[in-house]
Amino acid sequence: MELINFLIEHYYLSLPLLATIILLINATSKKGGTKISPQNLVALSNNETAFIVDLRDSEQFQNGHITGSINIPFLNLSNRTNEIPQDKSVILVCEMGNVSPNAGELLKKEGFKELLILKGGINEWRIQNLPLV
Repeated sequence: MELINFLIEHYYLSLPLLATIILLINATSKKGGTKISPQNLVALSNNETAFIVDLRDSEQFQNGHITGSINIPFLNLSNRTNEIPQDKSVILVCEMGNVSPNAGELLKKEGFKELLILKGGINEWRIQNLPLV
């Protein structure tokens, strides 16, 4: 209760703080590309309008990956961007969804436009009981 009273009494400090927090959340949520659900990924891959890049290391990839995805570990991405077509949507997949935004930023600098990120990564894919190869 005291915190709320403080914030109200000092609104001239609270409003810029609130605006900064909102802008930070907004910028972070759009970093690297648009986040999509596993269901959206399935729809895009069924239409063959997307190219799925799995950013996990080779061992994780071999233990299970999304059908049709190619493995380009994040550490090798900058050297292997030529393997990714620029005429398709690129869906970036990692383990938990926290590496893909950084990969998306790297690919944006390389000129890629249509970048999508699997929200929650392979972990979310597994939670929803979707198949892995």
